[in-house]
Amino acid sequence: MLVLIAGITGSLGQRLASNALSRGLSVRGLGRDASKLEPSLSKNLESFVTSTSCYDQAALDQAVKGVDGIICCYAPNPVLNMDGALLLLRAAEKAGVKVFVAPSWNNDWSKLKFGDFTHYDTHIAFEQHIAVTSSIRPVYFFTGIFSDLLLTNYGPGSFNLDDQGKATLEYWADGNTRKASWSSQDDVAAWTIEIFLNGEGVQEGKGGFFRFRSGEVSMEELAETYRRISGREIELKRLGGLEDLERDLARLRLEHGRAKHWEYSKQVVALLDLKGSWKLDANELTVLDHVKNPRTLEECLKEHLKLA
Repeated sequence: MLVLIAGITGSLGQRLASNALSRGLSVRGLGRDASKLEPSLSKNLESFVTSTSCYDQAALDQAVKGVDGIICCYAPNPVLNMDGALLLLRAAEKAGVKVFVAPSWNNDWSKLKFGDFTHYDTHIAFEQHIAVTSSIRPVYFFTGIFSDLLLTNYGPGSFNLDDQGKATLEYWADGNTRKASWSSQDDVAAWTIEIFLNGEGVQEGKGGFFRFRSGEVSMEELAETYRRISGREIELKRLGGLEDLERDLARLRLEHGRAKHWEYSKQVVALLDLKGSWKLDANELTVLDHVKNPRTLEECLKEHLKLA
């Protein structure tokens, strides 16, 4: 079976390719620069198609020719996730490819309304547009946040480390005790390939939504793990109640608009977490421990902090 991995040179793309090869698949890569690939991976590819951009139609047509399925793992950029994914899917239609994994691997935006979180509006729009215009039924994955983002401004509590080495996590209401789903990229890659091969209806072209995670963590648990492995202190700072958060968010939305939505993404994520809007419930999860045991939070944070 030949699979095309679009965006293969990225961190997730290379992991996906390695897992696909280990499962006996032939792998073709699509990207802008083959030199970014690990040499051990590059030499085992069926081929690598070089594209100038996500709009390179000739490269897209060449890449999809003769493949049995496509995994699109473009970077989380709205142009790539809408324009790029759509053009790749249209090329797949012309080539008669039925198995298409859309770029997702994020919080469960299927439970959100358009406008709840601007960053995910691209995914919502793509899914709705394809549902009414294409014969292809894509596969979407919901994984929670990647573990390498937990101790960054994009993680729960918007982790910050100041010039004096003081670490802080910020929250509203009881956000310090709410659990967030997270996944390591190693787990995501292994489990994605398993579902690509054996997920219910996937190889039949039925697509669908699949949910899995490496674990859950609250800010208090994240802070405690950080203290234990780094030997540093970290403050959990309460910024107010739910009403304070909603007021702050309304003001920031008005001030910055959609084009600068990252200016208030911390507040949006905090509100959605508090409301449980994208929570992954245990009964929704596909458990894949038989394929790969999930990594521990401690392992992932040590790796991120270069303490492993």
